[in-house]
Amino acid sequence: MKILFTINKSLTFSLSIALTLVVLLSVAAPVIAQRNKAAPEKKVLNAPVQGQGPSDPAELEAFLDELMAKDMDEYHIAGAAVSVVKDGKLFFAKGYGYADLENKIPVDPEQTGFRIGSVTKLVTWTAVMQLVEREKLDLDVDINTYIDFRIPDTYPEPITLRHLLTHTSGFEQIHTDMLASDADELVPAREFLVSHMATRVRPPGICAGYSNYNADLAGYIVARVSGQPYDQYVKEHILDPLGMAHTTASSPMPPDLRRFASVGHTYADGAFQVYPYYMAQLASVPGAAIHASATDMARFMIAHLQGGYYSDSSIAKARILEEATVTQMHSTLYTPDSRLMGVAYGFFDFSDNGQRAIGHSGGAPPMNSYFLLLPDQNLGIFVVYNSEGGGDLTLQHLGFQRVFFDHYYPAPTVEPIQPPADFAERAGHFVGSYRVTESSYSTIEKAMGLFGAFEISNPGDGTLLFNMSGLEFRFVELEPLYFRQVDGPFSLTFREDDRGRITHIFTDLTPMWSFERLSWYETPAFNMGLALVSVLIFMSMIPVATIRAIRNHRLSGNEKSASRGARGANWIILAICFLNLLFVIGTILWGEQNLVPLFGVSTIYKFVLGLGVLSAVLTVGALVYAVLAWKKGYWGVALRAYYSLVTIAAVAYVWFLNYWNLLGWRY
Repeated sequence: MKILFTINKSLTFSLSIALTLVVLLSVAAPVIAQRNKAAPEKKVLNAPVQGQGPSDPAELEAFLDELMAKDMDEYHIAGAAVSVVKDGKLFFAKGYGYADLENKIPVDPEQTGFRIGSVTKLVTWTAVMQLVEREKLDLDVDINTYIDFRIPDTYPEPITLRHLLTHTSGFEQIHTDMLASDADELVPAREFLVSHMATRVRPPGICAGYSNYNADLAGYIVARVSGQPYDQYVKEHILDPLGMAHTTASSPMPPDLRRFASVGHTYADGAFQVYPYYMAQLASVPGAAIHASATDMARFMIAHLQGGYYSDSSIAKARILEEATVTQMHSTLYTPDSRLMGVAYGFFDFSDNGQRAIGHSGGAPPMNSYFLLLPDQNLGIFVVYNSEGGGDLTLQHLGFQRVFFDHYYPAPTVEPIQPPADFAERAGHFVGSYRVTESSYSTIEKAMGLFGAFEISNPGDGTLLFNMSGLEFRFVELEPLYFRQVDGPFSLTFREDDRGRITHIFTDLTPMWSFERLSWYETPAFNMGLALVSVLIFMSMIPVATIRAIRNHRLSGNEKSASRGARGANWIILAICFLNLLFVIGTILWGEQNLVPLFGVSTIYKFVLGLGVLSAVLTVGALVYAVLAWKKGYWGVALRAYYSLVTIAAVAYVWFLNYWNLLGWRY
């Protein structure tokens, strides 16, 4: 799926009630942002000339010209490119808009290089399978066999290449320091993989949980086993044989290709803006950092559709994989349930409208790409956008795929399903909040979970309503724990523990990840409420402290000579409220760039995180003073009760920060 999150959400919130950590944390996250977008409005375009699928390049061009014009205008996209292959040949390729809007350089589908994001992984998995063919790699061997550092034995079961291919390794998802703005910031792959090792958060094989670290490790294994740097191996064994002359896996890009590279664009305040140039860390290249042109990706698609074989007018014969290996790569390797679409050897099952399709999407700020193969039709489609808005168009089953499939492969009629008569009585068993397994558990990125819950609700009509951040799907129970979409082809299943409690959701809408049921204290609703109430209590200290200061100033010296303990209690609770509010303000100002720290955590935000640590230390003192206030009779009863309330809020806030990995420097 999309690995480098590209959508930045506003951190604004009314200051009068605001200053709540919850809203300030509403920042962008790759894959989260992708999931929070509604499907684009369906477009009515010219029908195909005949039959199913594109058969006339002129008709396809007319269809794509209209579609791309509408999408680029609606989603504020400066430039894009499309390539379509069919029956072993390039069927269509075209560039749209500008590779560099400021300098009016148009997109050239043959030469313009785009960041293809996680579509890079398909190249990495192809390299892995080449080495499997040569018997240099075994998909079922502990990956520690192939590397020169050790993945911890967190669980008894070892992680294998099979687990990396299917994202069932149990690694969390992290993005810290993946990108660099200067070549001097690049570090050796081994050093980065060790210092930024993803935590193992579940035993391998339990469920799919998309993580960049899987492909990053696989790329390092390719380099170790082949004896060549990853970029050199890929160039020699995949790019050069296929004639992919405008594609590179090197970071930074070679100068002769950088001059063809598309500029990244964002859109704000009614105008396009240039996205700063950056490089990927060497260890991150296998997961998300290849630059490629649209026609180069067409060559790669043809090779996969032709059983690993490629030829054209300039290449007599090239083979990057044996036919049997390609067949294996395109077959299902993992599914949590045989009734669901699953994961192939690095590809995801994106079948739609009765057509089998496998593919991958990619996001590398601010560019987005989509790679789709229809093996039975001997057809492949690659589309790439150089602007942030393209993220809405490269979601599986939605965006570009939805319009393309509905135009060329209209959906077969699906008979509506009648819900079981007794289901309403059992619906509550499934209702709740769920967290996607493509999450961080041990780093600051966990805070994005405040905005990433998915809801199963009971609409009361015998169905279950699955809300995927604005997209709603209704499902009807067909068998125990197995549901099918009311008016569509997709399914979901639930998993129970040994006590009959629901623990997971699996759906073929998203074969690359699943969903874990949240306890009440993990839900965004509870945590948002807790944070909001705590911050409002801290803010209440402003008028309370002001009134007390004025009152003390007017009173005689008796009041001013309060005990040392009472004065200490006052100063500690004031400091706690002040520090927590500063933490909130600091996150409003700088959290957007630091809660998904692709370029690392800034020095200023490290200081902000330190405010939380200092506040937590002082909170221990406030607890002591709260007890002493009642024991020694500081102030009146009302003020003692208020002091205790603020202290309780401070303790709750420390718990909140700690749970979301915002207490300390956890990145």
